[in-house]
Amino acid sequence: MMSSASTARGRKRFKLLGVGLAAVGALLLSSCVALPLPGMPKATPTSPAPTKAPDARNTETTTAAWELPLEPLGQPVVSDGVALVYAKVSGGVEAHAIAVSTGKELWKQPVHPGIGAPAIPLEPALTKTEAGQTAAIFLQAATPPADNGGTSWWTTPVAVDLKTGKELFRGRAELATTPPFACDDHVDLCFISLDDASLSVEHWIDLTSGEDLSGPDINPLTGNFRPVGKGLYSVVTGATESLARVSYGEVLWQLDVEKIFGKGATTDLGWYFTYSEKLDLYVGSLGYNPTDKDAAKLWETTLSIDLRDAFKTVGFRASSGRVLWSSPGSHVMCARSMGTAATKFEGGDAFPIRCEYTEGFVDYPSGNYRGSRGKVVGYDPQTGDSKWESKPVDVNWYSHGMLPSVNRGDQVMAGTFWDSNLIDTRTGKFRSKTTFEDVFVCLKETDFDVPPNAPYKSATAAGGFTAFPCTKGGTAVPSFTYGALTDVDTTDNGIAVISLEGKVAGYKLLKEFT
Repeated sequence: MMSSASTARGRKRFKLLGVGLAAVGALLLSSCVALPLPGMPKATPTSPAPTKAPDARNTETTTAAWELPLEPLGQPVVSDGVALVYAKVSGGVEAHAIAVSTGKELWKQPVHPGIGAPAIPLEPALTKTEAGQTAAIFLQAATPPADNGGTSWWTTPVAVDLKTGKELFRGRAELATTPPFACDDHVDLCFISLDDASLSVEHWIDLTSGEDLSGPDINPLTGNFRPVGKGLYSVVTGATESLARVSYGEVLWQLDVEKIFGKGATTDLGWYFTYSEKLDLYVGSLGYNPTDKDAAKLWETTLSIDLRDAFKTVGFRASSGRVLWSSPGSHVMCARSMGTAATKFEGGDAFPIRCEYTEGFVDYPSGNYRGSRGKVVGYDPQTGDSKWESKPVDVNWYSHGMLPSVNRGDQVMAGTFWDSNLIDTRTGKFRSKTTFEDVFVCLKETDFDVPPNAPYKSATAAGGFTAFPCTKGGTAVPSFTYGALTDVDTTDNGIAVISLEGKVAGYKLLKEFT
């Protein structure tokens, strides 16, 4: 089996990824809102007119229909009348299945992050069996083989029936580098692990038969690889990183990451990709290392990097990797909590958004902004052309330029503490002037204690977000309103399920919202 020397290459990459992602989180997330980004400036007489009469957000407050005491790690996923949420416990994480209608806990199971942590987010995952049965899928700790070479954190992939918790599959001990995910056709269980040579291998578990298919027939990529988008993989071979598109066991293309994104681009400093089957398109952003230093050394050195050199957004063909457009100094990480159903990605008429820096620096090793300004831009995903944009405003660690508006992608909450607007992403004009009577869903970062004997030094890993009711400026208020609950997409049978600090709660919606 694997020796300590043979696992060194894999561990080195995952350690570097974890450092890079933690940095991106520090740059993009504040303590009380999920998206502290540049937004609309204070209204002036030249402000655009509303596209329609101001939308009336229901300001009637509501109380939870049920609450379950937990320490949630992030927001739930909801399916078939069941909410699946990860919660922190002493020394690790548990999966909890909750009946949406009553808040009754149906089952719980321990969850292990795997050696891909903290680079790979730890989020609840669902899939389907061939017969249509919904399954929760995750890793659990496994006993290392006798010849494990001293490597810790051997895990096994597990699938359980979402409604009952009945075990459908339990795999063998693996050095899993990703949590399980739904395979290409949205069924069965896939995951990636390291083989005896410390190289990546993808597995496809048939949840009906229990057969474990792996190797080139499932994914013919070689080297160290992991998914970064729908069917899109980052691949490291030697000192070279590439991006590759894989579909049903076939590599459609594989290109040097710098050929697509330019010199200095690396997923080690953060990434986010949106896929559109309709447009045959990926739009993605990567972090940049414009220095001659190794990316891992940035966090050991005192230096400043121009924010306009720290990120780039690129649109490229999903079928070929051909670059269509690029936008230096911008990223789409800021839109990761927004849906795409109403945008041009899925045939809608709303423009997706990106965030662009116009000036300023990020200081290492603190990760703080200095003298920075930026703007929000609505763009054509096929050309990258700006269709509307805000005026630049100051952006720093403590500013909240854009509050989360969890929706289909047709609006975004942008502005300053004293003047925020719901922006129509079709036009960039405000849909509704907001007041401090309006309540919104703000998000707060979480983390968790990793299991003992981690293969890296960090004792904690980043989780997801808990929610709380807030004003347009991010200040917490006592309770949610029905208007705020319309922004929640984890809804089933008329009940919106939300993870809050210290509990998971279900709120019954008014009939007009269901």
